[in-house]
Amino acid sequence: MSKIDHPLQDFGARDLSTEPESSQAWWFLGTLAVLRNPRGAPPCPTIIELTVPPGGSPPRHIHDTLDDNFLLLEGEVVVRCGERTIIARPGTYVTLPHGVDHTFRVTSALPARMLLLHASDEFLGFIEAAGTPTRERRLPPVGEHDVSRDVLIRLAAEHDVRIIGAPLAEDETQKLVESA
Repeated sequence: MSKIDHPLQDFGARDLSTEPESSQAWWFLGTLAVLRNPRGAPPCPTIIELTVPPGGSPPRHIHDTLDDNFLLLEGEVVVRCGERTIIARPGTYVTLPHGVDHTFRVTSALPARMLLLHASDEFLGFIEAAGTPTRERRLPPVGEHDVSRDVLIRLAAEHDVRIIGAPLAEDETQKLVESA
């Protein structure tokens, strides 16, 4: 019997799976971000489980090189990408092309939970820079662990994210839902 060469001959030191409780996590802009890539595994694709509170909305932004993809697991989210509006429900897979401004707002009464799927780890670097590491698997206390807008803009720019506007407001979200 011949030995088959494997490019990761010494993969015994790397994890082959992750569990939510043992994965790295950060409180990031009012959310809980949990890295789902196993320890020692290739960083790409980068899989991040993100929990966003009701009404949660990131600032309108652009990724210059990253296509922003997510699979919605729980909750409801209104997504604005350029001039298009999407209402995402559990099971919806959303892909937002690089170079196009976008944001979203959680419209469900309960938090939204989504899997972010990225071809690079650039956004993970942004989470690590702007977030606060945590072992707790809950949303952060409101207003705690946030960074100032100036710091957020600077850190975002260092990680392929240009912040160009405010989060999606509730009244604007309602108008988008009515016209969708």
